[in-house]
Amino acid sequence: MFIDPRHLEHLAVIVDAETLQEAAEIIGTSQPALSRMIKNLEARMGLALFERESKPHKATRIALELADQGRAIRSAQRRAGECIQFITRGNSGVLKLGVPPFLCRRLVSEAVASFVAERSIAHIELVPDYFSGLHERLVQNVIDIIIAPSKHVETRSAQLLLEPLYEDRNVVVGRAGHPLFKKSTILSSDLEASTWIGHSDSSVLRYDMETALKLMGVNHMHLAFQSGSADAIIEVLRKTDFLTILPRYAIRADGGDGLEIGPVELPNALQTVCMITLSGRGESELTTEFKAHLRKYVADREPVPGS
Repeated sequence: MFIDPRHLEHLAVIVDAETLQEAAEIIGTSQPALSRMIKNLEARMGLALFERESKPHKATRIALELADQGRAIRSAQRRAGECIQFITRGNSGVLKLGVPPFLCRRLVSEAVASFVAERSIAHIELVPDYFSGLHERLVQNVIDIIIAPSKHVETRSAQLLLEPLYEDRNVVVGRAGHPLFKKSTILSSDLEASTWIGHSDSSVLRYDMETALKLMGVNHMHLAFQSGSADAIIEVLRKTDFLTILPRYAIRADGGDGLEIGPVELPNALQTVCMITLSGRGESELTTEFKAHLRKYVADREPVPGS
């Protein structure tokens, strides 16, 4: 069944606005026109788009799914406009990368810096967020690539293509010279007596940290600080005796960030960092070039567990 893309866009606006009147104002049409569009779509599909017994009308499952497609169409139109704008200015294109905060802070930002230094005509946008938000942007064509651990991806998500970059592991981190790290053996009682920095509730790192510590026998974790900002967490770590759990690659091997990895072997710490794209989506020349650059950047630095 063919559905006019404009109708999908309008449906997305209606679902987001929650009222026909507000949606009509946003689109620049009339409320009766939107009402007729909905009735015509429902008649063609034989399915209800809204539960009319509720006030305001609640979108049905099919309406929510079609609204996702409408948002993707709007995003594609914006992206097309951006590409035309940059290319007419003599640029080679636009590439948008979605990355969790700590990978964004080090690995990807450094790789992007070396990439754009060689290709100043390219426009790269780095979008830091947690995987759920990044996945939504990828599906809606707002970003081109997610760079994140593969464990974030549901195994049933056949729409995603995963290209492994390297293996990493989570580690216990504190300031350089942390007194606890001088002990030859760190016990679960030492970890339970420590003060911790937590990650955002939306972060998989928060779940990883709590799970790992519980498996090690730490039943009560005292959190003194919590943030979704990688820079804020690093700064507090440097200036206190607090601890946290981070991916190994977030810490500089030369100690230049003032941090140290503790001699603690965490359970279930290994993870594979991947480049994640939508399967079946055409890949621009700029995307292909950046993928190759990132693979080489990672290979040259050999970010393996324990390095």
